[in-house]
Amino acid sequence: MAFIVLLCFMLISTSHAIQTEKENSSVLSMKESIDLSSFFKDDWSIIENYTWSFMRYDHYEPSLHFEKIDVPTPTVGSILIPANMMSKDVCETALQIFRDSKIETLHAFDKYDCESMIHTMDAFFKSNDEWHTDSSFNCRKESAVEMNVLGDICFKADLVGECYSQASFNTAVLRLCGFSAEEVFTVGIQGESGGHGVNIINVDDDWFVFDSTFAPYVRKGMRDSVIFPLYYRSPISDYIVFLENDKYLINFGTLFPEYSPTMINPYNNMDASSLTSIIDHILPLFNNSYLGKSQWNISEFIEQARPHPLMKPIEIPYTVNDAVGKSLHEKTDSLITLITNFVSDQLDTKVINQYDKSRYALGSLAVEYPQAYANAAKLAAWTSKLGTTFDRSLTKMDVYLTNFLIQSTIQTKQIVPNNCVAYSDLLYLRHAGSTIDKAVLAYGTLRNMKKDGDFWSPDDIQILITKDNQGHLAVKLNNNWNYLSFIKGNSISNTSPLEIIMAFNELEYTTSWKN
Repeated sequence: MAFIVLLCFMLISTSHAIQTEKENSSVLSMKESIDLSSFFKDDWSIIENYTWSFMRYDHYEPSLHFEKIDVPTPTVGSILIPANMMSKDVCETALQIFRDSKIETLHAFDKYDCESMIHTMDAFFKSNDEWHTDSSFNCRKESAVEMNVLGDICFKADLVGECYSQASFNTAVLRLCGFSAEEVFTVGIQGESGGHGVNIINVDDDWFVFDSTFAPYVRKGMRDSVIFPLYYRSPISDYIVFLENDKYLINFGTLFPEYSPTMINPYNNMDASSLTSIIDHILPLFNNSYLGKSQWNISEFIEQARPHPLMKPIEIPYTVNDAVGKSLHEKTDSLITLITNFVSDQLDTKVINQYDKSRYALGSLAVEYPQAYANAAKLAAWTSKLGTTFDRSLTKMDVYLTNFLIQSTIQTKQIVPNNCVAYSDLLYLRHAGSTIDKAVLAYGTLRNMKKDGDFWSPDDIQILITKDNQGHLAVKLNNNWNYLSFIKGNSISNTSPLEIIMAFNELEYTTSWKN
């Protein structure tokens, strides 16, 4: 009993330390521009790239013990937008706010966001970012699913996310409401004091800025709307950095190449006439901000820019008008199916594009490399921290403590879609996750513990998923496999679960299991 009390005290103390820990930023060297088409030379480089698409942290920071955590390409938003369009949260929202005219739809969405959205730093602890650890940076991405999960534990709003995540959510919803890829974009604006993500929207040749981070001001009665006919937020809006959606990526250059090394070069996959017209309309919205730090003239930019090699210039063709069914639930499922099938059809065996990576941003288990989810768990900030904290000299105790830690702090509950896996650190904030989520979390925890003078090897750990969608962890102790079950209690057995359909670690994946 005394041991359990001590363990619980350690857990509470560790959680408090993580919540109050300050950012430990480091000065990073700038990367040289590289040919993106050369990224994928072997399975491991592919797994790494999918890992960055899945992880919440998207800045160039090292993990506690392993390789760097890099940014996903082409960009975070170009991956999140199609991922969001495959989610229940976005499809259902689009179906609910859709109106016969685009201006009515925009006003309905304005009302929705004003009631539902809140920025992450305002959601939980005042002046204290609950996600800061030594291995993370205060800029991250949340998919629509994750925004909803965070909203479950927030009293202030239903959807919690960074500005970039909110803008990606908004772009996805409006695209499904019938706004074309030429009419709604996520826009990055930058200045000496930092960056920000907003939307620009064209309604009947009138352009607006849409900034849902102002939703709390509307709720407090300090604003009437998050729609801006004119947007000026100096010094954040000194430069326009990029425009993006599921089809287009127009990049004018970044102020922070150490964080986005693949976005140093100018990129554009829109025809010159359309882009020139859009820029002419939106520059006045931002008080005639510059195009990138280089202060491009639009003609010079078009001449110099080239299409991003990992951006497939094809838009998602479906809207709420294509959904079938009598109920909201049926229509939502119909729309998700249409979009998911379309995304799967865009996969390219030669070049990984935004659609392929969007499946990993969603956490889908129906992918070629689920190893990315195990790798992400290994690198996750809280998972790494707690694995290190609870590491013991006896390997058997590593297993028992990992099992106890997860079973005692994480409720067994589905927080993401049934066919998906949650990012491991999300479980600690939500204090819930499916048995599959727990198995992946346990994998990452053990990988940050020492065994025989080194870290636990992937060869000694396997994530197992059964036909009935239950997650288990196979752990090798004294050359024998032991199995952690997360269905009931603290179950550790030497008997393998039945009907295993997936077995993977960060390196390998099979559809069967032989112990």
